[in-house]
Amino acid sequence: MTAPDAPAMIVVGGDALALSTAHEIRTLQGHPVTVLWPGDDEFSREVELVGARFVAGSPEHLDSLERAGVADAITILAVSPDDQLNLRTALRARDANPRIRVVLRQFNRTLAHKIEQNLPDCSVVSLAWQSAATYAGVALDPTCFHGLQFPEPDGPLTGFAARIADHAALAGQKVSDAEEALDVRIVALDGEIVTDREQRIASRAKLVLYGTLTQLVVSQPRRAADEARPTLFERLRRVWFGDPGHLLRRIDPIFGVLGAGALGLFALGTWHFHDAFGVDWLTAAYFVMATMTTTGYGDITPDRTSTSDVLTAMMLMLSGIVMSGIFIAVAAALLTQARWVRTQGLRQIHRRGHIVVCGAGNIGTEVIDLLLGFDRPLVVIEPNPDPALIESARDRGFELLTGDASRDHTLDLCNLAAAHSLMALTNFDTLNLEIALGARARKADLPIVLRIAEAGFAASIARHFDIETTFSAAALAAPTFAGLTRFPGARGRVDFTGREFGISEVILPEHPTAPPAGAIPLAAARDGSLDLVSGFDQLGPGDRVLMLMPVVPLHHAREAPAPIAERVPGSGTTTIRAPRRPRIQGN
Repeated sequence: MTAPDAPAMIVVGGDALALSTAHEIRTLQGHPVTVLWPGDDEFSREVELVGARFVAGSPEHLDSLERAGVADAITILAVSPDDQLNLRTALRARDANPRIRVVLRQFNRTLAHKIEQNLPDCSVVSLAWQSAATYAGVALDPTCFHGLQFPEPDGPLTGFAARIADHAALAGQKVSDAEEALDVRIVALDGEIVTDREQRIASRAKLVLYGTLTQLVVSQPRRAADEARPTLFERLRRVWFGDPGHLLRRIDPIFGVLGAGALGLFALGTWHFHDAFGVDWLTAAYFVMATMTTTGYGDITPDRTSTSDVLTAMMLMLSGIVMSGIFIAVAAALLTQARWVRTQGLRQIHRRGHIVVCGAGNIGTEVIDLLLGFDRPLVVIEPNPDPALIESARDRGFELLTGDASRDHTLDLCNLAAAHSLMALTNFDTLNLEIALGARARKADLPIVLRIAEAGFAASIARHFDIETTFSAAALAAPTFAGLTRFPGARGRVDFTGREFGISEVILPEHPTAPPAGAIPLAAARDGSLDLVSGFDQLGPGDRVLMLMPVVPLHHAREAPAPIAERVPGSGTTTIRAPRRPRIQGN
């Protein structure tokens, strides 16, 4: 679906993000897309499947850019995992075409902000930061389906969440009253965008809320596991009447064999000397214990004229020495191992209501920073923590376990029975799935947030393993990258009520103009605070506004002019002014 005479765009990258971004541009904006990356037959076929053209070559070389059509392209999106390559490619493209718009992927948010301030007509996004907001939001509230910081880049974590009216105790209330009580914005009700704030919320109505995660968490119905701390009696009952197989599995096999053998010999010796001495069972047991431990008080001795008594006593002494030596050796080894494990950063966690984060890579680090702003204990598992993470754990008070989260022993240390949620955010899809399945085996109803690279694979896992909160980082970020090709204030896209909405952050102009058709204001940042708004009449010039824009089909978008977006230097946002010419509506 290509718009007539639509200018071309170039996507630089060879991973899932590049494919997802090319697909977004082709299906929603209709621009011809060229993907530039070193030759790869399989990747080139995938590019063609999304309707884009593939050009094989080194992105930083001018001849490759020229073959990709940089001279006539309107935008270049450098979204490879290599930050330096992205920047070199973008600058080389700007040399070849001074008018080309630049969209960059960079991990370092500080550098990204400085590049935006100093390079005209440029937007820079961190994939980790863009996707981390959703992962963190879902970990705090499992009904959250999209998260973002507003205002960008250091505003509070906000998000969209789903609710059932009865579960949230909202049935029968007016929309305006419910919003005031919960301090959230009710965006949709039973599949319809809310326009009348005086309407009553019906029983079992399905709601879509927007607000800060702090307020969404407060309005979330509590799970039974979070209601109260178990009493001492309940803990003891779980130990004695819980799963005995779990306790048996935690007993070392060597200790099990030694214990069974010692008890067998003790019972056999007690039975023999009970008859041989003609004494009570306690006295016989006392003699056997003194013999096996080589204590030898001498107050009771075997009858040396009885061969069976002497042989039995010798057997007890010999076996006692052997078992004692083995027991001491094994106990010393276990103590050494326990000390080594603790030195490595593994220890039993006794917290409750904590969030377990498995993997502290690029995305995991951003998620940790977001979660530390909430009143939730945090447990981080990372096999190779860097010094910065270790220092952060010490200074900011979260638990850091140095281990492999896919191992049963490591998960057993995390007290998952009392955890609020678990996040699998490593760089390997199969490892994340293994962690998730291991956690589910320990607590079937534990909310799990799963990171998967490719969107199709993420959907398959969500469907077949019933892990609904499975997200692809590329799929979360691609709408933002695609939207930034034409609109510097794009913040992604959400899908509810059977429709898709682009999320935009704009600064209202000094002289008010008519708002874009179908725009839904959500919140305004003014004077250092965030205010939820339900209409444009509550806004004023200079307000930084977050709003939803319906994603209009391409053939409809060409029928009417769309608002023109202008960059506010260094702000990360845009100002809307009246349109001068027809434009193609983007995301």
